[in-house]
Amino acid sequence: VRNLSSELGLPFVSEFLAVKAQAAEAKRNLEDFARQQRYDFLYRVAGQVGAQKIAVGHTLNDQAETLLFRFIRGSGIEGLSAIHPVVEGKIIRPLLECSRDQVIDYLNSHGVGYREDSTNFDLNFSRNRIRLELIPYLEKNFNPNLIRTLAGAADLAREIWSFIESQAKDGFARLHSRLDNGISLDVKGLVELHPAIRKQVLRQALKELNGSLSGITSAHLEKLCALLGAAKSGRRISLPGGNVARRQFGKLLLQRLEPEIIRPFSYNLPLPGKCRVPEAGVILTATMCSSPSLLTIKDTSGTRAYLEQGLLPPSLTVRSRNPGDRYGGPDHRKVKKMMIDKKIPLTMRSKLPLVVAGQDVIWIPGFRPAQNYEVRPGSESCVMIEIHQEQG
Repeated sequence: VRNLSSELGLPFVSEFLAVKAQAAEAKRNLEDFARQQRYDFLYRVAGQVGAQKIAVGHTLNDQAETLLFRFIRGSGIEGLSAIHPVVEGKIIRPLLECSRDQVIDYLNSHGVGYREDSTNFDLNFSRNRIRLELIPYLEKNFNPNLIRTLAGAADLAREIWSFIESQAKDGFARLHSRLDNGISLDVKGLVELHPAIRKQVLRQALKELNGSLSGITSAHLEKLCALLGAAKSGRRISLPGGNVARRQFGKLLLQRLEPEIIRPFSYNLPLPGKCRVPEAGVILTATMCSSPSLLTIKDTSGTRAYLEQGLLPPSLTVRSRNPGDRYGGPDHRKVKKMMIDKKIPLTMRSKLPLVVAGQDVIWIPGFRPAQNYEVRPGSESCVMIEIHQEQG
């Protein structure tokens, strides 16, 4: 790819990450973690070069494999819609209607080399077994046009899901009202909806309540639907995250446990210097030092960050999170999504101190620093920030 970029006169950007080690350290699924890191990289580079779109190379085969993979796992209509051609107006997939063979034939006919990821042949991964074993078996014994058949099914599922989602958004807007600690839904209106729309309205309400659908299963939705029946007032069920659903006469109440009230905070951290964050019970210190080794920089304990001094102002801010925060600046990953992926409880997120340069969140204890602010090996000047629990 580097050589082809050079031949075409196009800029080339690459980055090496020890994904396997980092995924193991974070106790994350390797495939999911690697995918997240790839997209973080693409979004970051797009922001740096001012790109409006990010084109990725998923093909018709990827679409078919994804649908089959999700079907086997028991996904619903949303999951079976598989890979979307456009995501958030930023990610585009121009090759999604082309088969893998068509792409390879095109490259060969133009004398363009390509690289095959060696992990694509590792049968320890379910997706590889589907591609290398299951699909060839089904093509040979059941349907030689299986790839296009499955991709067509994904297109149909995506159309159905788009309709369900739009109807559910309208239903949610019409039937819900805000509470101080959650959401209220009109029971009569919910019962009148088609079951598929009703469950999606409940999913949307749960997402509003929790910030994500992490931990929510079809069993939770069935229990919520059961609360809508006659003579259920006063009944309640527990939800993930310590939240509850409660039937109160004609209303279904989805409520958060009352968290400890943490007021927004903001403190100055001079370079060098220290600051105390009583809301979190911690002290942060900033020290000037020479650039450490690469191994030390990549220390994953989460209690220390090494930052490029030349990119920093004379002092930093240590504050609580704000809506819309992104890690490293605009067009980077949302801090909220990072905390959800890290499974940081909602009640703890407002206590977590964020280290900020200007408007950019550059380090959150427990995470690696934002990559565009992390010191490079051999740099002439470095700022080390450490976090310690306050004693006593």
